[in-house]
Amino acid sequence: MKKSIILIAFILSVNVLYSQSKKEQIANLSIRLDSMLFFLSSERTAHEEEKLILNAKINSLEEQIRSNQSIKVDAQNWLAENLTVSTFRNGDIILQAQSVEEWREAGFNEQAAWCYYNDRIEDSTVVVKTYGKLYNSFALNDARGLAPEGWRLPKEADWKELEEHLLFSGMSFSDAFSKEGWTNGQLGSNTTGLNFHPAGWRDVGCGGLGSQISYWAYQSPIGESTPYVSLFFDENGLGTLVNRSTSWINGFSVRCLRE
Repeated sequence: MKKSIILIAFILSVNVLYSQSKKEQIANLSIRLDSMLFFLSSERTAHEEEKLILNAKINSLEEQIRSNQSIKVDAQNWLAENLTVSTFRNGDIILQAQSVEEWREAGFNEQAAWCYYNDRIEDSTVVVKTYGKLYNSFALNDARGLAPEGWRLPKEADWKELEEHLLFSGMSFSDAFSKEGWTNGQLGSNTTGLNFHPAGWRDVGCGGLGSQISYWAYQSPIGESTPYVSLFFDENGLGTLVNRSTSWINGFSVRCLRE
């Protein structure tokens, strides 16, 4: 009973971190993690589920701390990297689909899910660390909130505003594309700092790595299809954005905006 009380107290203390400053989170995170591991080491089997939950909450906090840099483009403040969260804003775990079957099942069940490109299990490769995670449309529309605290999901109008600003400034999306990773002989200049890498996409399988990147454009409520934008080099070698829509079967990258 005493150990259960201690565990509950620890969970509450992790939740309190969400209201603290980023600096305080960083200062306290390692201490709390060490305490958790020490406590759970003696009850490894009995508390396996609690251990997974706590680790997920800590991972969520680490992701929110890391994903705090924004790139200002005119009036917009974009997240400096693709979204990599594995939990919702409240700490609930988002399903990781590790196979084609799991991805399909999540979609049929209208369940939020994410995956790595080609269903990689871990994030140990350069591709995964650089390009982030792919999410289904149900993750976007989940009431628990996919975007971290202080951020929101972009709509079609937000992508349009970014495009118009680039054109008005005499630029194209080539100036927002990364300087590496493209396999079609083209390279971006990343003048804007947005650093859009060619992270590809998924439907049943995955494709497009090295040649394009697709981002969700948030729409609520979810309907027959969900809008997204596809970014790639056109036949003239210019970075281009095309607006499209698709069903739940697809998985795309997410790039957030400051609220």
